[in-house]
Amino acid sequence: MTATDHMAAFLAQQPCQRVDFDALAGAVDAGDSSLATSPRRRRILADAARALAHRGLATLPKGNDGWDYSAHPPLPRWVKRPPAARRPRHQPAPHAYVEQLRFATTLRLTAGDHALLGPVNALLRDQPEAEIIPVADRSYELYGDEKRLKNIERHHLVTKGLLDLTVHLRARPTPAPLAMYELGPAPWLLIVENTAAFTSLREILGTWPDRSQVGWLGFGEGDHLIASLPTAQASFRERDHPVDTLLLYADLDLKGLCCAQKATERAHAVGLPPLQPAAGLYQALLTRPPRSHPPVAADDAHAAASWLPPHLAAPVAQLFTDGLVLRHEALPLPQLRSLLTPNAPLLPQIRDIGLPIKPVISQLPSRYAPDPRGRR
Repeated sequence: MTATDHMAAFLAQQPCQRVDFDALAGAVDAGDSSLATSPRRRRILADAARALAHRGLATLPKGNDGWDYSAHPPLPRWVKRPPAARRPRHQPAPHAYVEQLRFATTLRLTAGDHALLGPVNALLRDQPEAEIIPVADRSYELYGDEKRLKNIERHHLVTKGLLDLTVHLRARPTPAPLAMYELGPAPWLLIVENTAAFTSLREILGTWPDRSQVGWLGFGEGDHLIASLPTAQASFRERDHPVDTLLLYADLDLKGLCCAQKATERAHAVGLPPLQPAAGLYQALLTRPPRSHPPVAADDAHAAASWLPPHLAAPVAQLFTDGLVLRHEALPLPQLRSLLTPNAPLLPQIRDIGLPIKPVISQLPSRYAPDPRGRR
């Protein structure tokens, strides 16, 4: 038997899909006692590994971390057996579905799809006008598991517009609420995605001399912010304190601006005022020293920065493509306090572009500082 044959025989007996290459090498040594002291051992093992992959008996690591480069030729640290072929599933027996779910009788659905629809079918048959309740409550009622419907919005029947959360499941989402603080009576809400900046702004706005200028301050980030935005409406109603201006101050990085765009779409969908960038804060943030980050492709950088006003979008996109980002911590409490001054109306300082602010070039990394000879 060749080294490849020894490896293949050993691999076929393993219960795990991923097998350490040292174990395969040991199987080859056991089959050929002379190999352990052979100067060609590493070459033979490397050739055997490639032969396994060529026969379709194993896949080799794709990244550098999966290889041992301590000597030549490199050896894989592990291999993976191909997944076992799945047995064809039997098509479930036809179900008798109510009229609201008649689409289920015309589509080729999986057993999992029928398992999802069965309890929904019973609900619509027995309680077609059931009260619309939180989705977790309905999930527990129908499946005995409060998390069974946790990500139902992503199910292919829902994304295709066939299964509806309200119409069919008689349920509604109940996202965690947006953290909001009513600091004053003004009709605006500023949402901040970073705890340090949120805490600093809460301190500044909480002691603002003219309370009539201060509105709501909220905290939210990422998927939580997008999901929780609709809950702001309930807070406005409960406090009889509506808003006509909705602002967001996120980090100047790809993730922060992509989140801002999705949150903007979500705000529009639930009838909130347009979500605007806190341009006054962003302009000040752009004067601060950036930090390094993997560069972003130009198209992705411009697409993300397009949420900002044009005169901020261009330098932010350039920042991303240069391999830099700006996080809220770059504009700390003392600078925020000096930026927001009580001798001028508060909201325009947060929302609008003020006088040009000279970038703090001396604090930028040296490769972004102006060349004394006038070159970049």
